Amino acid sequence: MSFKKLNFMKYNAYSLLHDPKHTFIIAEAGSNWKAFDKKSDLKRAKEMIKVAAVSGADAIKFQTFRTKTVYVSNAGQVNYLKKSGIKKNINDLFSHLEMDYAMIPKLADYCKKMKIMFMSTPFSVEDAKHIDPYVSIHKIASYEINHVKLLEFLSKTKKPIIVSTGASNYDEIKFAKKILKQNKICFLQCTSKYPAPAESLNISVIPELMKKFNVPGGLSDHSKDPIVAPLLAIGMGATIIEKHFTLNKEFNGPDHKYALNPIELKEMIKAIRAADLSKGTKIKQIFDEEKELREFATRSIQAIKNISKDDVLKMGENIEILRSGNRKRGMDARFIKNIEGKKVTHNIKSGDGIVNSDFK
Repeated sequence: MSFKKLNFMKYNAYSLLHDPKHTFIIAEAGSNWKAFDKKSDLKRAKEMIKVAAVSGADAIKFQTFRTKTVYVSNAGQVNYLKKSGIKKNINDLFSHLEMDYAMIPKLADYCKKMKIMFMSTPFSVEDAKHIDPYVSIHKIASYEINHVKLLEFLSKTKKPIIVSTGASNYDEIKFAKKILKQNKICFLQCTSKYPAPAESLNISVIPELMKKFNVPGGLSDHSKDPIVAPLLAIGMGATIIEKHFTLNKEFNGPDHKYALNPIELKEMIKAIRAADLSKGTKIKQIFDEEKELREFATRSIQAIKNISKDDVLKMGENIEILRSGNRKRGMDARFIKNIEGKKVTHNIKSGDGIVNSDFK
């Protein structure tokens, strides 16, 4: 899908999120754009936009927050980051990863140039105010699902809203949907573990979310594998896939190690696009690609010896259910009981098919 189409549909962006023929792929940059200083931050962020665009993603998503509006002071450390070798407390880490609001229009402009949709997750109303002019679709992170003020503000934008549902239950999801007060909502199954082991993904809940809340569904995938979870999710009806990626898994930061590298991102998107083509419709039909072998190999009623005029057609004696190959094809094997015992009206060569005009 080209950016031209995305831009044309800017005010009907919701339709992009539930197109059964085209999975909406969000390449999650998260905080992986962070480098050393403002100049290198912008450079890395643009490199990520380029990689996501060339890989075929529909959107690239960043995160926009201010530490003081996320955590209380002295919030401490979280164990999963300790295991990743990150010793900073969460306040210092978030402070380091804050995106300068001035970067947002620069990244949005570069996304236009690279023909990919710009997105960023806000963590406060102030963040959302800076993001809103530059996005067609809003995204709510799992841990913000009960952030009443943020939900209320985003609802007023009247733009489609994707909500991740990690570490939440149906009551909490129902609460969020009520606050959002509009039907342009999508819920993503998500497991808030980094990385998330395969047995924790619970992908089967996707059709349940879609049915229970009457919304499009998808997967925000934190597992390391680039293929398994996204394709299984699509098979379950997902029309949105979100996945973290990085330019280099060895970069310093909390999300690099479990994110996809550029090669893996491209492989994932290639597999998803193949899956899109494979889904087809809910109508069981005979495709043009099947017709040659259907005629060649599907069984029909064929003569197994020369049959003379007035002979009686008898299964196993002069007719049999066989594949016709390139010989004259007979009636479908389903109709064998309709012709057994009938007299033929003319001579029939061995191997030829038996058709209606061959008997009385």
